Amino acid sequence: MKKRIAFRQLGRTSKHKWAMLRNMATSLIKHERIVTTVAKAKELRKLADNLIGFGKKGTVQARRQANAIIREKPMVTKLFEVLGPRYAEREGGYTRVMKIARFRVGDNAPLAAIEYVDRPGEIRAARPPKARRDRILAGGVLNDILEDTEMKIFEGDDVITPEEADAIVQDTDAAHEKPN
Repeated sequence: MKKRIAFRQLGRTSKHKWAMLRNMATSLIKHERIVTTVAKAKELRKLADNLIGFGKKGTVQARRQANAIIREKPMVTKLFEVLGPRYAEREGGYTRVMKIARFRVGDNAPLAAIEYVDRPGEIRAARPPKARRDRILAGGVLNDILEDTEMKIFEGDDVITPEEADAIVQDTDAAHEKPN
């Protein structure tokens, strides 16, 4: 009986699996959305989130670590100049795995789409990062409670009025609604 299994085997040798994940990570950075099997997408999610962490750090060491994984040099540049700054405010959860109601022809394997969140043209809008969500709640809910005492909540230079908070919450709710 196997215990403490850290990774899925995916029916491949370790070298083959690692090469496949590197290729898939490069494709994910290039296209920002790919379709693969559910098991591969869940395994790729770990690697893709680590790569975004390298992009956010922006150090020489992080660039070298990303170079060791990503197969195309322009994709390393994209990781550090486009994706890293895009997710600077987000603490984690850079990718989303969505099961697709299709199965692969040939072996009937369940398919999933893996994509980066907060990208242009994404299928479903992601929840805002925690820091922004806290500012929204602080500006909306707590200011309503404290209106009697004329107290306002400040967080740095960002002050959100209750009207702005309501508009943001409505926009977020509208983005999360399923189309009929």
